Amino acid sequence: MKLIKAVRGTKDILEGTAAKYSYIRRVAEDLFSAYGFSYIKTPIFEETDLFKRGIGEATDVVEKEMYTFLDRGERSITLRPEGTASVVRAYLENKIYAKEDVSKFYYMGSMFRYERPQAGRQREFNQVGVEVLGEHSPLLDAEIITMSYHLLEKLGITDLEVNINSIGGNETRQKYRQALIDYLTPFKDELCEDCQRRIETNPLRVLDCKVETCKKHTQDAPSIIDSLSEEERNHYEEVKKYLTIFGIPYVENSRLVRGLDYYSSTVFEIVTNKLGAQGTVLGGGRYDNLLKQLGDKEIPAFGFAAGVERIMMLMEDIPAKETDVYIAWLGENVCEFAMKLADTLRKENIKVAVDFNAKGMKSHMKKADKLNVKYTVIIGEDEMAKGVVVLKDFASRTQEELTVDQLVEKLK
Repeated sequence: MKLIKAVRGTKDILEGTAAKYSYIRRVAEDLFSAYGFSYIKTPIFEETDLFKRGIGEATDVVEKEMYTFLDRGERSITLRPEGTASVVRAYLENKIYAKEDVSKFYYMGSMFRYERPQAGRQREFNQVGVEVLGEHSPLLDAEIITMSYHLLEKLGITDLEVNINSIGGNETRQKYRQALIDYLTPFKDELCEDCQRRIETNPLRVLDCKVETCKKHTQDAPSIIDSLSEEERNHYEEVKKYLTIFGIPYVENSRLVRGLDYYSSTVFEIVTNKLGAQGTVLGGGRYDNLLKQLGDKEIPAFGFAAGVERIMMLMEDIPAKETDVYIAWLGENVCEFAMKLADTLRKENIKVAVDFNAKGMKSHMKKADKLNVKYTVIIGEDEMAKGVVVLKDFASRTQEELTVDQLVEKLK
């Protein structure tokens, strides 16, 4: 019988990888909570129009990469390719704007894009992200960029560079769009096939192309910064000022436009040279027009998302197991006592491993070593008769007899 394997572009998260995934989740939750964010979970699939209207029909994501299908009711459904549009849809549908002036959400979960699988980029991938809705202040932009940088720092990731830019509002982009078309048209035939198409549909995306010939031709392209209005330029200058106050090193990158149509004003990416061509670890920006597109509401917003798989590639290994205590019981008559003890310790939030089968002491010690536990509790028939256990401390290489109550207090 043929073994069924994971579908191409998907991967199991287990062992050391699972330990990293759980660790990222815990660190992110603690940091986001400290900044006043609350958790939101949206459906894994949505109506296709949500992403067409939100992300933009001329983007690569919508044109080439979405997992879209008809359900039994002949409705067009898409597995979410990113998280922002779903969070905005939930915010509008549940009228959260009527309940609070500013809403701050974080999310974690699977996203889906049909693209060529490679290191750090799968067809099912995981993202952690945040969205702030209802605030236009440049101070918010700087604070969220700062928080994203601290997230990667707390995960032990170094050698990072923050790239920032401003792409202005609709009027600015329309003016710049024409200037860019005028600049690119003379050598249109020398651009890659995708960029030849983008000149007509989404010329700003040509600036983001990784093909060397396209990068060369756009090197001297006009900067969008020169097209910003006075208000937009002031906003951008304030963002940079507060990043400096917060101690965040940044580089201005006039080619940075992000790949989704809903962005406006401040955009940013945190990049590394440790992942080859796919160097972006985290990215986001302001999207003040998206709520107008999806719900006819003039509500400003800012957010970012990070690829969990890419973060894991940059992290040092961490222990796959996080067990505090291993219970080594000797003799069939001791099994019941050992299981009751395990239950008692777990109720005190102590992480316990216990074997279900009788073993000799040597086998128990091998198991404890493999689990990398801090302590082993040893129980034989003599200990059970006296109502005590032996606690072995692997760090100090000492052991002592304790009652169950004494054991609980010491471990707590």
